[in-house]
Amino acid sequence: MAAPRRENIREKILESATTLLAKTPFDKITLAGIAAAAGISKGTLYYYYNNKDDILFDICDRELAGLAADLAVWVNNAQKDTRPLRLAGYILERGTGSAMGNLRLYLIGAAVSGHEALRQKYIERYQQFRDTIAQELAVRLPQGDADYLTWLVLTILDGLLVQRRLDNPHFDAQGFIAKTAALVCAAGGAPAEEENCAPLHPKTVELEKENANANEKFAQKQVPLL
Repeated sequence: MAAPRRENIREKILESATTLLAKTPFDKITLAGIAAAAGISKGTLYYYYNNKDDILFDICDRELAGLAADLAVWVNNAQKDTRPLRLAGYILERGTGSAMGNLRLYLIGAAVSGHEALRQKYIERYQQFRDTIAQELAVRLPQGDADYLTWLVLTILDGLLVQRRLDNPHFDAQGFIAKTAALVCAAGGAPAEEENCAPLHPKTVELEKENANANEKFAQKQVPLL
């Protein structure tokens, strides 16, 4: 039987650590626990990672790279309607509806709480994600300020993530996404009566959610680990 490839072992380590993070605070997780969850020896784990911070760093890198890759897959799918309204709706849904939402909040918390290397990586990947969004918005809303619109979407996305993770019963996430997507489209200079800026019906947002989940599963298989 062929020996496991190094990439597969590294992936197993990161998957196991991510699973543990979903239910255990990072400071309570040990390298021995990660090794056990991954079904490998501590010696094998140390071959790839000398400390937990390096594991957290790669989890962050993979998560943010996955968001950008998912968006690229979606906008380049000729079968998708990627007009401005749907583009904004997709970004907000994919960026906050993922099961990785809790992990993203943890990574943000760590990045702003003294983990300088993680903060720098988050900013770097965030910028790459921003560039991808800005490029697509500039094509679809040529009269708008793509840079401003992109930061508008990203800052709203972060706040939306918090409300969804809180499971706030007073917050209508679906309705908020629909109205925000229309706001972004209108702010981009497209007349509100144009079809591509007509408010999204909540059921349409639900469909975008299903599409985002499908793309997420596909991208997880396709995105190489950096």
